[in-house]
Amino acid sequence: MFDLSVIDLNEVVKTSDQGGKGRQVLWQDSESIAFLSRGRKQRLDFHVDPSDEVTLELRGEQHLHYITPEGDHKVAIIHAGQMVLCPAGVPHSPRVSDDAWFVVFERKRKPEEQDRFMWFCEQCGEKVYEVAVHVGDYRQDPVSQVHKQFYGNESLRTCKRCGTIIAQPNP
Repeated sequence: MFDLSVIDLNEVVKTSDQGGKGRQVLWQDSESIAFLSRGRKQRLDFHVDPSDEVTLELRGEQHLHYITPEGDHKVAIIHAGQMVLCPAGVPHSPRVSDDAWFVVFERKRKPEEQDRFMWFCEQCGEKVYEVAVHVGDYRQDPVSQVHKQFYGNESLRTCKRCGTIIAQPNP
């Protein structure tokens, strides 16, 4: 027999906020992942997850940009106390207010699955860069590793169609 662990989200947010942490894995077991996040300020990439993703907004506001199967760009606005299901395969880009905190629930990745990340030119709409990576241990913050690679290389950030360079986010 085992005991179920209860997580006090208000306490985790408070501790993370005081410690300057932007994200924290709440659990990562054999089937599921849950993490608390502030979001990435000035986020422009679109993430394509191989599994469904549920987002519960705790504080602030999130503008979840997404691309429909028909190629239309849309935005779902999520306020504190609201949640949304983003189905597997839907390109999405969470863009958050400064006071935002949210929890994401996902299925743990299978060994053969990869997540994709894409950036589009804000001037002409052309896809500037796309990379597929295996997202294993969320405690290693794999999304930050993808961002570091992209933002650290100006040639990856340069649109081949119009020459616009995607700016690096401010710290």
